[in-house]
Amino acid sequence: MQMGQPVCDSDMELEQHCRSCGGSTFELLNLGDQPLANNLSLSPGAPVETFPLAVRVCDRCSLAQLSYCVDKEVLYSDYNYVTPESVELTRHYGEVYDFLRENGHIGPESMVLDIGSNIGRLLEFLKPRVKSVLGIDPAQNIVDLAIDRHIPTFCRFFNEASAREIDEAFGKQDAIFARHCFAHNEDPGQILAGIPQVLAPEGVMVIENAYFRDTVEKCEFDQIYHEHMYYYNLRGLGGILQSHGLKLVDAHHSDVHGGTIVFVAKLAASPTEPSGRVRDYLASEAGMHRPEYYERFVSQTWRNRNALRHLVDELHAEGKTIHAYGASAKATTLLNYYGITAAQVPFVVDFTPEKIGKYVPLANIQVISEEEAAKDPPDYYLLTIWNYRDEVIRKVRAAGNTRTRFILPHPDVEIVEA
Repeated sequence: MQMGQPVCDSDMELEQHCRSCGGSTFELLNLGDQPLANNLSLSPGAPVETFPLAVRVCDRCSLAQLSYCVDKEVLYSDYNYVTPESVELTRHYGEVYDFLRENGHIGPESMVLDIGSNIGRLLEFLKPRVKSVLGIDPAQNIVDLAIDRHIPTFCRFFNEASAREIDEAFGKQDAIFARHCFAHNEDPGQILAGIPQVLAPEGVMVIENAYFRDTVEKCEFDQIYHEHMYYYNLRGLGGILQSHGLKLVDAHHSDVHGGTIVFVAKLAASPTEPSGRVRDYLASEAGMHRPEYYERFVSQTWRNRNALRHLVDELHAEGKTIHAYGASAKATTLLNYYGITAAQVPFVVDFTPEKIGKYVPLANIQVISEEEAAKDPPDYYLLTIWNYRDEVIRKVRAAGNTRTRFILPHPDVEIVEA
């Protein structure tokens, strides 16, 4: 298969200063020019637009951020990511709900708004447990799917104007979620400006994202892609919230997706004081504004790159077959930065109907269904959705495939049976 031709605008302006506090930043990791992670190609030879992909860290507030942010209209006007149906995610929704309920942040009389709600899986889980649910998402194709699932959803970007619309139509909301989307906006202030318009006086804003400390300590470099414009810890996010009239009052860590953290914020006027958990996390983040904190992360990423390339080449030379598993955004970053193409890994298996038959951009690896993959299983699956490791392995074994082994890309490259 012929490589798709990368097209990159060399005049793109790169940011050198922190978008939150204005402090100076240092470059943490530069992955070069990369395609948009969720924009799968329709054919292997199609031109692929690429953009700079590098993370910088503020030496004042420790906020990690991309040096270049792709325009949101380019990223989200037609969006391919659909929240998967997953046992692990459902379990996680329950864990987050229990934490919020047990700490008085949500209850059966709560009115809930979810920003970036996608097809509404979280709201579907919450619907029987709260008073009302409402979603807002900018991608019309995704909103249509949510409405088909009977989840009321607006097709809008959330900002001050759309927040007023929601307030006028539905009233103040007791809990506003922004799960795995708050980092997807070059100016988080556009979202935060809308919160006071629609949040009840003692309501909570619940922000969930990959926890940057986990990303670094577990060498999960493939969490880096253009949709993720920021990489949060409590110190970095706390500064953004404070500058927009909000404050952190609680936090909850989860192992899902390689390590995520739930930030709970209230309006600054609330009498609620930060919990002991907030203080503990802040103390654990000491040093995250200094380059030396990240030295192991950078060197381990390079070692893993060499190790995985060597392993794939070695297995390929032995005549072994390797498929990737999961046409995720992480897969696009990992495969392209590591230089793994269809010549070594001809297929990537996925369960999302919208992705089947398309290609990972630049790497040109074709996406096939789980059913097609099961007809002729490979010797190895490279787990590009390593965050669903246990669930994928259970699914493969339950389908009767006891032969295929699994390659984990990090924190260390290793082969596992189960």
